[in-house]
Amino acid sequence: MLELITKFTPADGSSPRTITLRISDVRPDPDGITWSVAVDVLGFKYDDSVRLKQVDWVHAIRDAASFIARMVADKIEHAGGGTLDPPLDPPEW
Repeated sequence: MLELITKFTPADGSSPRTITLRISDVRPDPDGITWSVAVDVLGFKYDDSVRLKQVDWVHAIRDAASFIARMVADKIEHAGGGTLDPPLDPPEW
């Protein structure tokens, strides 16, 4: 399991929140062809937990990291802006 716990401070001055970002449970799918990974983004207004599929475990983890970066950026924008401490830098793949 990979997990980052960060603090989100909204730009509107509301109280900071603890945000948990998690990649876990990487496993081959029953079809024997694809792999899947669990992704959790917890602590914003709405929590999100999804499973992503990919051709192998390396691509599953890479897609999970990119997915989290996009989702967090969208959630921060939807909240009107703000900062993370520590920050989450999107992967440069």
